[in-house]
Amino acid sequence: MVPMKPAAPVLAMLALGMTPATPLQNAATPTTATHESSARPDVERLIAQSGGDVSVAFRSLDSGQELMIQADRPFQDSLALKIPVMIELFAQAAAQQVKLSDAVMVRNLFRSVVDSSAYTIEQSAGDSLEDAPERVMTLGQLCNAMIKTNSDIAANLLIEHLTLEAIQDRIHRLGADGMVLAAGFGDTKAADRGMKNVATPRALMTILLALAQNQVVSADASAQMVGLLANSRLPGSIVAIAVSPEVVENQKPSPGGDQHNAAIILGARSFVLVTDVRGISPGASAALVARISHALAAAI
Repeated sequence: MVPMKPAAPVLAMLALGMTPATPLQNAATPTTATHESSARPDVERLIAQSGGDVSVAFRSLDSGQELMIQADRPFQDSLALKIPVMIELFAQAAAQQVKLSDAVMVRNLFRSVVDSSAYTIEQSAGDSLEDAPERVMTLGQLCNAMIKTNSDIAANLLIEHLTLEAIQDRIHRLGADGMVLAAGFGDTKAADRGMKNVATPRALMTILLALAQNQVVSADASAQMVGLLANSRLPGSIVAIAVSPEVVENQKPSPGGDQHNAAIILGARSFVLVTDVRGISPGASAALVARISHALAAAI
């Protein structure tokens, strides 16, 4: 394997609510993949050696390479499904339909899409807004809580304002039809009826690629959204911006279950990588994703 060179200077992380961000300087101009990565044999060998059941969706930003392995297999990951909610918020704000400064009363009470019956987010979920009754937050603050701490309460409050239909239409316009936001988070009646929130590696990769190329809403909005994702410090289902594949190696695996990882890597070799790893331990999964990332980067 070709050793990776140190990456370019660390990019500044942008937070929602700060001064408008400038477009990412390292982002490549949009490209259309023209050929499969030559790293496929290496990646398939790594997967076979791991004993895991692995999906991969990879696209380089600058050389038209891609690699798809079981890329259309659905998985459930709450943080991944919150990204289109964030995008729709920025889109509606840009269209002056809402303002990020609009105030919302925080509450843990929502209506099922099945029959409008009431439900709440269980306290065992550890939601960051659970202990905030009668609290007022702006839409921008809710977005921050939704992405940074994976708050289902914040996500559902945003969905009520933006509507499921508008969010799903946004997903379609981004070309990510493998992602479906069918109901609010925690809507067990909807899940029991088969109305589940799912994504595929290809769909998530498509959205992250558009963000990395500053093509979602506007260049400034794309940069701010990538910055917000970068500030998420959640284990396991990490969607982050990094400056080299080495950062992927240092991601904290979640305690158990399937491992869903996604990263925008910007530097001398820029790419988006989404993986869904099943059947092996979190530690083995994290090591495997790091090896896959290195193999793909080396082939660019």
